[in-house]
Amino acid sequence: MQKDKKHTTWVKKRHARVFAFLRLVMTPFMKLRYNYVPEPAPIKEGPCLIINNHQATMDPFFVAASFKFPLYFFTSDDLFNLKVSPLIRYLVAPIPKSKSMSDMNAVRTALRIFREGGAVSVAPEGNRTLSGRLWEMDDSIAKLAKLSKVPLVIYNLCGGYGTDPRWGGKIRRGTKYTGRVKRIIYPDEYKDMSVAELSGIIKTELDVDDAASRERYTSRRRAEYIERALYMCPVCGAVGSIYSRGTHFECKNCHTRAEYTEDLHISPPVCGYDRIYGWYEWERGEIVKLVAGGRTVSDEGILFRESVKFKRKVKLGGDRVAIDSRKLTVSGGGKNYVYPLDEIDAITAVGKKKFNFYYKGKILQVKGDSRFCSIKYVHVFDGLRALKAQENKNKEATE
Repeated sequence: MQKDKKHTTWVKKRHARVFAFLRLVMTPFMKLRYNYVPEPAPIKEGPCLIINNHQATMDPFFVAASFKFPLYFFTSDDLFNLKVSPLIRYLVAPIPKSKSMSDMNAVRTALRIFREGGAVSVAPEGNRTLSGRLWEMDDSIAKLAKLSKVPLVIYNLCGGYGTDPRWGGKIRRGTKYTGRVKRIIYPDEYKDMSVAELSGIIKTELDVDDAASRERYTSRRRAEYIERALYMCPVCGAVGSIYSRGTHFECKNCHTRAEYTEDLHISPPVCGYDRIYGWYEWERGEIVKLVAGGRTVSDEGILFRESVKFKRKVKLGGDRVAIDSRKLTVSGGGKNYVYPLDEIDAITAVGKKKFNFYYKGKILQVKGDSRFCSIKYVHVFDGLRALKAQENKNKEATE
C-alpha cells in the first residue's frame, strides 16, 4: 500500500517526533516504575494494524515502546472529555471510538491512516481485563483487518495483570513484565481466511494468563479492591458482600476468607475457584439468573453525569443506581431517571469504578466510590440481552 501524498490529513511529521521523544522519556520510567522491558518489534514501518491484549492503564505506552514509528490508537470517549484533550489530539491524534459499540467513523479514520502509510493500534477487547483473561470480543477487528489489507501485528503484554490489575489500587513489583510481537499475519496469509477463522486466530494469540506463569508480584495491599471484580460470594450467594483489605478479602455475609497470593491465586480456593477468572465467569452467569428472577441490583453514593464528546461532563443529579430485568434507574436528591433496558444501546465499564451507557444518542455515566463494582451492571445488561435473543430464536424455531 502506497502512502497517499495528496491527502495526508491525519498522519503528521510532528507525530513521529512526539513518539520519538516519548520513547526516550518513557522507556526508563516504565522500567523503574513497572519493571517493564519491551522487545523491539521486527516490523519497521507502517502501514500496519497492531493489536494487543489489554491488561493495564499504561498499555498504549507499553506497546508503543517496541515500535520505532508513531502509532495511532483507538481511544475511548472519556479521553476526549479531559482538559488536555486538545493538546493530546494535536500531539498524537488518537482515533475516537465509543466502547462496546460499532463506530464507522473510527473505521473510516483507520482506513485513511493506512492509506497515508500510518500504523493503527487497538486493543480489540475494547476494555481492560478484570478477570486476568481475554475480555469478550467480537469479529470487528478481523473485519477491519480484511478491509485494510495491511500486515496484522499481534502483540502480547505479559505481566500487566500481575503488576497493575484493573481492580487494584496500587502497583505491584513483578518479577517479569514484558511486551513483544507474538506474530505477524500478512495480507497474503489472511486474504482467503473467513472472518470467523481470522477472529479465532486473533483470540487464541492474544489470550495471556499471568496466573499460569507462576511469576510473583509483591505488595502488602495486593488484594485491596478485589471486590471491583468479585462482586458475588459463591459460598452464600450474597451480592456486594466481598470486602478486601491488605492481602486478604472476606465475605461480610458468611465470613468466608481467602488470600490473594503473590502468584495471583486465591488461597485457600473458594468453592474450587483458585484464580480470579474462574470465580468471575461463575458470577457473570449467576447475577443474570438472579435479576431475571426478579432481583434488583443497586448501589448508593454514585455520581451521575452526561459525557459530551470533546466537552466536559455535565452533572445530572441522583445518588443511587439500580438495575432490574426491565430498566436502569438513577434516583435521589429529588431526581428520578428511568431508562428501559430495551432502549439502551450498550453498557460498558470505564476505568476502575465507572460505567457508561448509551441511550438515544447520549453517553451517560455512573461513577461510584472506591469500592464500586461497575462490571456487574455490564454483566446484567449483556446477560439479559443474550437471554432475550435466545428466547426470540427459540420462538422463531417453534413457529
